[in-house]
Amino acid sequence: MIELIGGMVGGLGLFIVGMWLLTENLKTLASRRLRRVASRWTANRFSALAWGALAGGVTQSMTAFTFIVVSILRSGMITVRGALALVIGGCVGVTFLVLIVTFDVKVVSLYVLGIAGAVTVSERLSRFRPLAASFLGAAMIILGLVLLKDAAAPLADQPWFAKMVTDTGGSLVLAFLVAIALTAVVQSSGAVSIFGISVATIGVISVDQAIMIIYGSYIGSSVILYLLSASLTGRSRQIAMYMVFVNVVICGILVPLFYLELHFGIPLMKALVLAIDLDLDQQLALVYVFASVFPLPIMLAGLSTSAAILDRLWPISHADELSQPRFIHDHASVDVETSLMLVDLEQKRVLTNLPQYFDLVRQGRNVTPIRDASRRLLSEIDEFLEDLHSHHPARAIEHRNDMMNRQKLLVWMEDALGVLCGALREIGGRPALERFRTSMCEGVDSVLLALIDAIEADEDMSWDIARQLIGDRGAIMRRFRLQYLDLDPPLARPEQINVLLITNAVEEVFFLLSKLESEFNERSAATGHVPRG
Repeated sequence: MIELIGGMVGGLGLFIVGMWLLTENLKTLASRRLRRVASRWTANRFSALAWGALAGGVTQSMTAFTFIVVSILRSGMITVRGALALVIGGCVGVTFLVLIVTFDVKVVSLYVLGIAGAVTVSERLSRFRPLAASFLGAAMIILGLVLLKDAAAPLADQPWFAKMVTDTGGSLVLAFLVAIALTAVVQSSGAVSIFGISVATIGVISVDQAIMIIYGSYIGSSVILYLLSASLTGRSRQIAMYMVFVNVVICGILVPLFYLELHFGIPLMKALVLAIDLDLDQQLALVYVFASVFPLPIMLAGLSTSAAILDRLWPISHADELSQPRFIHDHASVDVETSLMLVDLEQKRVLTNLPQYFDLVRQGRNVTPIRDASRRLLSEIDEFLEDLHSHHPARAIEHRNDMMNRQKLLVWMEDALGVLCGALREIGGRPALERFRTSMCEGVDSVLLALIDAIEADEDMSWDIARQLIGDRGAIMRRFRLQYLDLDPPLARPEQINVLLITNAVEEVFFLLSKLESEFNERSAATGHVPRG
């Protein structure tokens, strides 16, 4: 009994860790270069379908694959239509693992596990570590499913399990509901389907119950995807909800057809797979595959319509618009000076977006969505500069270094403002704290706007005003700390922490503002303007 449970728990653990390992390392491989390749993949719906099937077969988790596609979509390098084609292909790719596991692939997975594990820990081969770790995760997924399948065999000899199945009376509805719950917990319809197929193969449950478990796993996958995507907005939400809708429609069609087949003798899915000359476990695995393959023609033909409907239901969000680069693009790195001019424009755009943090504080809203958008855009600029360096390491070195220094300052500024505005949003309640929040919010925002105005106008008067406003605020912040930390009655512990966070963040923001003023001012002088100061 202990060995049986150990086999199931161990197999499930290997599967979950393998899925995590694979997904995390694929994220590190999803560089700007890979996303550019993805934009070419999705130019044609059929090539997008093929590459999606391959990627889905590698990730083996539609939840993980959907969020990888979402991250590529956020970069602006693929369209919603292309992203939909990718996830449709991913659905097909994920299903084939269930079929593969029904064959004897244990030895192959062990070889891959050993080789990939050796490469992963090797310092000499460290440049291949993310790729090797991805293969290691894939091998663990397959081995975990094989162990899960093998552990199901002894269940036939367990009286308690046989009694539990007997007590259900062969209920198809119960099998369907159990599959939904298990899939929502395990986060893999494939793992749940493999288990259902395995217990049906040893005769513990009926073929009909196994098919209902497979169908239920599709709904379970939709449940977990819906919950995990609840915080997404705009186009990101569109992709997640499309997958939820597709799974629900598949079950909404196949389950009634299955009941028609059972009660009226119409030969449909069950008759089709049982007519194929394969073992029972492979026949049942084909149910899982066919459920994803059959809707493909309709889904591909309706891509444009689906994209239009999704856009009406979940229109592009403000955060999505902010996160997409407007100036840097795939071919910009051909000419270095032109590329750096585009980086300059993109960095100024990042800076002009930052005052929106204070608008959200005034409205009492969460700054996280806008922060995520700013960080995604900054990440795109980082990767663009890295690509520029790799393509042209010896050209425009000083100009590129200036852009990289400015980029670091912008990243630090975003982080400091994010901490500041997050704490400003939390503090309040007492009149003194409301005044403190207002003075901090309005004071920092006005100085930030003055710097942005100077950069945009590039006039002596604007620069003089910005320089007078920017300065060391250390002494002022120390007075604020003493004043508010000695209030009577004293502040609660969380309020004291927020006062410290805010005053420390303000000091950091003004330090960075002075650095940015010098950086942008120097760049103006380098392009032919009279130096200031």
